[in-house]
Amino acid sequence: MKKYLILFFVFTLISCSSAKKSSEITTKYVPASNYMNLSCEQLIAEAEVIRARTPGLAAAVDEHRKNQTGVEVVTWVLFWPAAFLLDDGSEMSSELAEAKGQLEAIQQNLYSKKCG
Repeated sequence: MKKYLILFFVFTLISCSSAKKSSEITTKYVPASNYMNLSCEQLIAEAEVIRARTPGLAAAVDEHRKNQTGVEVVTWVLFWPAAFLLDDGSEMSSELAEAKGQLEAIQQNLYSKKCG
């Protein structure tokens, strides 16, 4: 019974990671006016640059979460006070949210300018 209780405790800790998956990152608001002065070609080029960068950001967020989950389990089991100081990956998550917001702002401008 004690073994099952320990396994339950470990699985509970694993599921309580503070780091988010890339699919859980919400879009950060970026004003469409930031891209209002760009032509259709410039908007498309800017969107392609951001789209090319986004998978790398998402992969970095997911990799950080994967690594952080293991570290959190060990930290909670061995030295629980330090668990409150663990990195939640907010910097990488913020970059991904910003990229998603930029893409939305560009798409709004592409739509309003009736580009392709």
